[in-house]
Amino acid sequence: MTHPPTFRIPPGPDANQRYLWVASDGTAGMRLQAVAMAESLLKARPDWTYEQFVITPHRWIRMLPRLGGWLPSAPLYGTSRDGGLERRPHAGRYPDTLITCGWRMAGYALALRRRAHAAGTATQIVHLQDPRLPPHLFDALIVPAHDPTRGGNVLVTTGSLNRLTLPGMQRAMMDLPTRWLSAARGNAVTVMIGGDNRRYTITHDLASHMGERLATLARTNGVKLLLIPSRRTPAGLVESIAATLPDDNVLTPDKDEPNVYPGVLGLGQAVIVTSDSVNMASEAAITGKPVLIMGWKPRSQYSPTGENGRIATFHRNMMEAGHTAPFDGQIPPGNFTRLDEMDTLTDRLLALLDV
Repeated sequence: MTHPPTFRIPPGPDANQRYLWVASDGTAGMRLQAVAMAESLLKARPDWTYEQFVITPHRWIRMLPRLGGWLPSAPLYGTSRDGGLERRPHAGRYPDTLITCGWRMAGYALALRRRAHAAGTATQIVHLQDPRLPPHLFDALIVPAHDPTRGGNVLVTTGSLNRLTLPGMQRAMMDLPTRWLSAARGNAVTVMIGGDNRRYTITHDLASHMGERLATLARTNGVKLLLIPSRRTPAGLVESIAATLPDDNVLTPDKDEPNVYPGVLGLGQAVIVTSDSVNMASEAAITGKPVLIMGWKPRSQYSPTGENGRIATFHRNMMEAGHTAPFDGQIPPGNFTRLDEMDTLTDRLLALLDV
């Protein structure tokens, strides 16, 4: 995973300069989606100035987000519970465009814009994901299709936003340690493993069943499985699954190894993704390779991934569009339909904001 850019504080407001801010509460999945949107905007508008901030929204504007849009003096900041490092904007400075992501940041966005307008800065809010508030409170909303929010200022995506590109993957592949490149000379399949989430915890039985299915694939197809964990993967889960696989058919990252993602994502002839993550499935679909969704739970007539609710809707949308398919024990030939939304989304957003 690439690191966020080095930030600089502009010497002062410039009437001819447009300022773009990303503000997040530090949650990696939310921050990276907002950064992806910002970087895509900067490609289209390279003359904009970009800064990124990590803050803890005050509890009142988290609990009552509309309060932020009504009161000029609504409190902006709270105290980080986990002692994490923050980088707050300088008091009295406001952006032309503010990007936030997730319902926890919605109240902060409204409050900051309220203060900006009172100070004479026409800040516009671009908010990612469903804020659980009426769309008209924001200048632009970008929501995935499995969220219900719709409106004239709502842009709908199939998957989650991310920073991956095919050229970027190819460059990352060339930087991989030799052992990964050697593995790709055979029939390599990348396996992206998620983990615990709000819907369920990965138990020993679930992990064992996952390992058995992957072991069957390795034995019957002779493929090399490249196991890549995510941030949510519980400690020991990858090792537990790898222990069920034939020794010659599995490769996992070393603890002292530099981050091999997203290079490994581009190595395999196909990508298997566990069903718990929208982000991982969206990223894998950029490759255009077969992306196969493997559920932790048993499949049903209505859910081939074993998931339910909004994530089941996401998987259904992805499969109907040809981006992914349920894992059935085999690797299908040919390519799938690439998921490539960022450039078109950026053009639509700039037109909506009229900038």
